[in-house]
Parts: sequence; structure tokens; C-alpha cells
Amino acid sequence: MPWAWMPSSDSAAPLAREHGYTAGTFSFNSGNGRCPTCAGTGFEHVEMQFLSDVYLRCPDCDGRRYRNEVLEVRLDGRSIADVLAMTVTEALAFFAGDTEVRRALEPLEAVGLSYLRLGQPVPTLSGGEAQRLKLAGYLGRAKSKSRGQGPILFLLDEPTTGLHFADIATLLQAFQRLLGRGHSLLVIEHNLDVIGAADWLVDLGPGGGDQGGQIVCEGTPEQVAAHNHSHTGQALRHYWERLHGTPPEPTADATAPPPRQPKQALISIHHAREHNLRDIDIHIPRDRFTVITGVSGSGKSTIAFDILFNEGQRRYLESLNAYARQFVQPASRPDVDAIFGIPPTVAIEQRTSRGGRKSTVATMTELYHFLRLLFVKLGVQYCPDCRIPIQPQSREEILTRILDEYRGRRIALMAPLVVGRKGIYRELAKWADRRGFAFLRVDGEALPT
Repeated sequence: MPWAWMPSSDSAAPLAREHGYTAGTFSFNSGNGRCPTCAGTGFEHVEMQFLSDVYLRCPDCDGRRYRNEVLEVRLDGRSIADVLAMTVTEALAFFAGDTEVRRALEPLEAVGLSYLRLGQPVPTLSGGEAQRLKLAGYLGRAKSKSRGQGPILFLLDEPTTGLHFADIATLLQAFQRLLGRGHSLLVIEHNLDVIGAADWLVDLGPGGGDQGGQIVCEGTPEQVAAHNHSHTGQALRHYWERLHGTPPEPTADATAPPPRQPKQALISIHHAREHNLRDIDIHIPRDRFTVITGVSGSGKSTIAFDILFNEGQRRYLESLNAYARQFVQPASRPDVDAIFGIPPTVAIEQRTSRGGRKSTVATMTELYHFLRLLFVKLGVQYCPDCRIPIQPQSREEILTRILDEYRGRRIALMAPLVVGRKGIYRELAKWADRRGFAFLRVDGEALPT
């Protein structure tokens, strides 16, 4: 049935309960509100034998994912499908007065994804966009995290891929937000702006493959830029010379461990031999922005994902009971002697999400939950023909209205007993006759009971 929106939820919420509308009604992943033809995807999948499969726009919902009656529920003239078609910037303006929705939208803007549409399927995003979308989700959770939740180590794989220089500045601001909330960042990166903004650098090399796996130098960006044998240091030094004329002076040796860091404030990897690593010791400061860089194949991803992330996962699984562990494939133990100081770890790799075609920008964040709640709380039903709002009425109110509008006329007032079911209902007819009902309307025809 057609719906519209009212500004107050106090009068609308009872109506939503009366008609059985829930947040699930406005979900295209499940529930009875989604289009039954395409099951909420907006497209029909046509399998091809010798060619790539084809996705055709659903002929029933026209790609809008929902039943027509659900799309008639409107907020300031916009249906749930219209909202999902908005960009993040448009949604921020539309929900300017809603604190919860804005709180879920602002992290997307903070990581430079304000141009994405809320209903854009996740598989269509680039690798860099998928990373930043996941990062935005954690930014939103960190903003509303409960007390007692400890800091997290975020691992990112070249998040600047495909970004303009202005977008990189926005991404660095998002990094600072995470650091300001006590988290740690370990980023694999080659972009000189990101490398220059880091608190600590680890440069691997000197070459790739068998010629890699060693620490060329580590330290602050100024210290690495002063190192004569570091490819990263040379590139950073020349970049600063073009920008500022002279590079900043280093303050300490570029091979020294992170300064002024107690043991509990360091992530320490001892004698790492995974893949091409050459039995090296690595010390990464916690609560800081650390960049691992180096030529391709030097061992950057091995340290970040094959050692730190896998070890973090393995330790988490060991904390579960035996029943829970039987359903999860445990990560292999990395080839190291010891790892100390590793916090809970989140890997944000350079690849699209594992979500299917129903995963969107809104579902990957907390935003979609708020949208569904708004639709179920604020919906007011309207007549599809005369556009008059339908309001809950008591029996007395209904009787008074009928007597006023049909005074002096003979009318029949009917109520549904069986809807959409075939069968023979003799017992129902006998039940109606005992209660004084003379006729039943069956398939459009009045029959005596």
C-alpha cells in the first residue's frame, strides 16, 4: 500500500506495528518487502553456456529491489530506493537533522568516498575503494565503541591506489582519527606523501625475491631520507628537495630501534624467516603510524599479513572453546621465533569484499540499519487513489464515519476471512450462519450461508 512520511514518530509507530511492518520489511536481503522476482538483487541472472553470464534489470521492480507497496513509504518525498540511490554527500544533506545517520555517513566522507552511492554493489568497487570502505566501517565503530574495548592494529595494503593527491590528504586525516583513539596503523605503501607523514618507517630490500627480505634501514622519515643505501630514502630526499629546496635534517641513526618506547609499547618480531625474510628482527611502535616500504617482492606483505595478521588470528582462535574452533580453519603458525606485543588485528587488504551482489556501500557500514529503522518508525499509510492518509480508528470512530457518509442508504460491511487460499470452507459457512451472517462473498459473488 502507498505510504508517506510524517515528522513525528509518536503517532506513526503504532500504525507500523498495526500493519506488521518491521525493519526487515525494508531489507532487500530477506523479508517480505523485497522484490520476489529478483530476491532483492535488482537484476536477474542469466547463465550462458559459452559466454559470460548476463545480468538483466529486473522487469518487476526495475532494478529498485523492493515491492511497489514498500516503495510507496516515503520520507520527505523519498522512498528507500531513492535513498539508496543517493551519494554520500547527498545523503548527508538529506539527513542533516538525524544524528545517528550522519554519524554513520561521516566516516565515508572522511576517507574520501563521498561520491559513492549508498546502494552501489560492493563487487563494483576498486581495490582502493573497497579498502577505504572497510576502513570507514571501523572508523564508525571506533567513534561509538564501548568502554573496555582495547586498541586495534590496522594493517592496510597500499590504500592510496587510484587516489588523487587531494584524496590522499583526506585519507591521512582519517588515519589521524584512528591514532587519536588509541589504535595503531601499519601500512604497506610507496606513496611519498604517506611515507613522509609516517611516525616510523621500515624499509625492506635491497632487492626483491632472493635479494630481498632484509631491513635496509628503519627510523623516522628524516632518518630514512638521510640513508645513502635506501632506495626509499633517496626518492624521499629528492622529493623533499623539489618541494622545499632542502630535506629536513635527521635527528638520529636510521638503524636504531624506535626511540623512547617501553617494551609493552612495541610489537616485536624475532628471527622472522617466513618466505624470503632473512632471519630478521623487527620492532614496530604501537599507537603510531608505521609504514613498511621497499621494492616489489622485498617482504612487505609477508610481515604485515603472513606474520602479524595470521598470528593475531591464530591467537584469537586459541582463545575460543574447542566446540567453536572445530568450525574455523586455523591459520598456520608463521616461521618466527617469537612475537610480542601484538594487539587484536584487522587486515584491510587491497581487494574487493567477499560480499555478493547484495552487499552495498550502506550495508558495509552501520548506515543501512538506521535507514530501515527510520522507515519502520516514521511511515504513514496513504490511499493509493485519493492520497488521503490512513489512520488507525476505533470501532466507534468507524461506525460514526459510516453513519455520517452513508446516512439513509443500505450498505454491506464485509471483513476478510480467507485470503489467497484455495479450498472448500463448509465449516466456515456454518460458523457464519450460526452468528447471523446471511451471505458470504466468495470469488466476487455473494452466496447464502
